[in-house]
Amino acid sequence: MPSSPRAYVANGGWIVSRNQDLAWFHGSVLAGLALLACFYVLPGLNNATYSVGNPAVLIVLAWGIVFDGTHVWATYARTYFVHDATSRAGLPGPACFLWLLVGPVAAVIDHLWFAQDTSLLGHAGLLFRYFLVFAFIWAYWHLIRQHYGLMRLYARKSGEPAGRLDTAFLWVGSLYPYLRFSLSDAYAATNLPNLVPIALYPVARTALDASFAVAALVLVAIWLARQRQRPTVFGPKHLLIAVVVGFNMLVFATLDNLITITATLTIFHNLQYHRIVWLYERGHHRVPMGVVPLYFGLGLLFGLLWYGPRILGAAIAPSDLERNVLLGLGWGVAFHHYAIDARIWRIRRTPGLTQLLDAGAH
Repeated sequence: MPSSPRAYVANGGWIVSRNQDLAWFHGSVLAGLALLACFYVLPGLNNATYSVGNPAVLIVLAWGIVFDGTHVWATYARTYFVHDATSRAGLPGPACFLWLLVGPVAAVIDHLWFAQDTSLLGHAGLLFRYFLVFAFIWAYWHLIRQHYGLMRLYARKSGEPAGRLDTAFLWVGSLYPYLRFSLSDAYAATNLPNLVPIALYPVARTALDASFAVAALVLVAIWLARQRQRPTVFGPKHLLIAVVVGFNMLVFATLDNLITITATLTIFHNLQYHRIVWLYERGHHRVPMGVVPLYFGLGLLFGLLWYGPRILGAAIAPSDLERNVLLGLGWGVAFHHYAIDARIWRIRRTPGLTQLLDAGAH
């Protein structure tokens, strides 16, 4: 097993191999582009059109069952369903399951004590609408953190330093389109809490655009200055940054609904995640759940039990309270996944993590 930076550079700096990485860690963006094209050509999704018969709703349901549900199950297969201390080292305590209750409790309190108004789906009070804002922010943070983790793996494989400049390019390029969307008419139509008053949106967008342009110029200037001392050798890490930033910008510029945006951005991450879990399990000389059919079969069942109520249940719920409880519970499952995932892939919480990933690649 290669152990020195020189050996990693000689191997091209790939996490698994050139073909595997291009297919799973970079090329999985093609699934996101396909989903983007579907949502772009279909009728728009909004409160008035959100129903069981809407093709966009059915596509979101299919994505949730086949991709998002199975990828969350991969987290459980890599932790709760194995018994070695390394795999379970980063697991939080039972209190982590309380995340499942945050959304439903917020929905009930919101229904009892807050005036109801138009929300992302149906109606909700200010408390539940703030809950939804929190949910989408954490979801996006989770996605970019996972891309950041892959970027760090590539840096290590190439024998490079931590790479603060690379980190800045990734985060600045990813946060800008999200913030830009939060100042759009499409976001205002959701009636979710605003960063700034709607009347100031044009001014805020101009200020954000100018700030992003300045930040981009500064980052490029720093990069050019560093070329004199240490010329950049472009590799898979830089390709990943370009793909992530470019894809995020394209999605937020093209779609106008937070539900379809979330599905489109997340399918990219879903496929990456399956490959990383498989790599980790290979490092233990096993496959997830012991056999592949059981792994994917239980993952699909979990996805159905999670996304059936979250998507179809919300579409047919007879009242706003029931709809919001289902939405809150659906987000609670996601929160539980985010909380676990933020811990189990940290080197200080999972001893020998990088060695296991290296072993799985060979």
